[in-house]
Amino acid sequence: MRVCIDKYKFICTILLFIAASTGFTARLAFAAEAQKIFYVRPVPENDDPYLQQGSDGIKQAAQMYQMQATTLASQADRAGRQKQLENAIRLGANIIVMIGYEFRELLDTVPRTAPHVRFVMLEQCISNPPPNLLCISFRESEASYLAGMEAALVSVSGKIGVIGAVKTPLKQKPVDAFIAGARSVRPDADLNHIVWIEGSQPFNDTARAEALAKSMLADGVDMIYAAAGSSNNGVFKALAGNSKARAIGSYVNQCPRTAGKVIDNMQVHGDTAISLAVAAILAGSTATRIEYGLKEGAVSLTGISTDAAYSDCDILRQRPVLQKLREASQAIIKGKLKVD
Repeated sequence: MRVCIDKYKFICTILLFIAASTGFTARLAFAAEAQKIFYVRPVPENDDPYLQQGSDGIKQAAQMYQMQATTLASQADRAGRQKQLENAIRLGANIIVMIGYEFRELLDTVPRTAPHVRFVMLEQCISNPPPNLLCISFRESEASYLAGMEAALVSVSGKIGVIGAVKTPLKQKPVDAFIAGARSVRPDADLNHIVWIEGSQPFNDTARAEALAKSMLADGVDMIYAAAGSSNNGVFKALAGNSKARAIGSYVNQCPRTAGKVIDNMQVHGDTAISLAVAAILAGSTATRIEYGLKEGAVSLTGISTDAAYSDCDILRQRPVLQKLREASQAIIKGKLKVD
């Protein structure tokens, strides 16, 4: 039986090495054989590529550990999400994975009703998580620092902008790292165009994002870090009418769909994080918080990733820039360059 499908061969190799080094590979093959892993989406099926990583992640884990993987899509309200979490419990879930800030209000209640189930939550947590809840956070600042370097090295005007979704400490931190990265290679860069969409739908307000981007472009900004989820589509729409400006996308590879307007991306690999978390759980970990970054392959820049050649990102044409980014990435991974 093939344990790793080709698409996930690199990740599988890493995870299987981890399993072997801790001496529980054989135990996993038997203990996990009949286990069930569920991914509960916060909204109905849509074209959000980051939410799709939840399904990909549980499928990857299921391939590796002979588990049964199921995705349940919720109606877009609290009642709908709670119902699907309860359905997963009723259907015998051993592990339930969630992605989306929409689940935050349920983290202190639903897991406590099913202490025998391990819940995995990406990017959100509560102050005192129940013992069966594992909160995964990402060291986005590491990849955002590299993105800032990249923006400063590529910008012609020296005017660089950032469009984020909602200003919280969690989201401010990678923006601060982006600014630090830009200043590390271009101290005189103009980084005064930092704006937030806010409102009731900060991650899905393309009209607001487009308006903010157009305002930046009118002021001479020629590089925009688009860090606002699905709202990024509004940024890309604004860029379509500008021959000089470009963007760095976020969370997923957004290069192929933007006709060269996105040169690279700060990616968050939720699927990788899910596989790593499942490996930790099956190994007996009782942790309630885990953090992943460049070293674990959970965040990256598309342009210097292992599959960069297939990304359609224009940054691949700028080899001197890529070399500087690779060197900085290795310095972060080895602990020689600290990114707070």
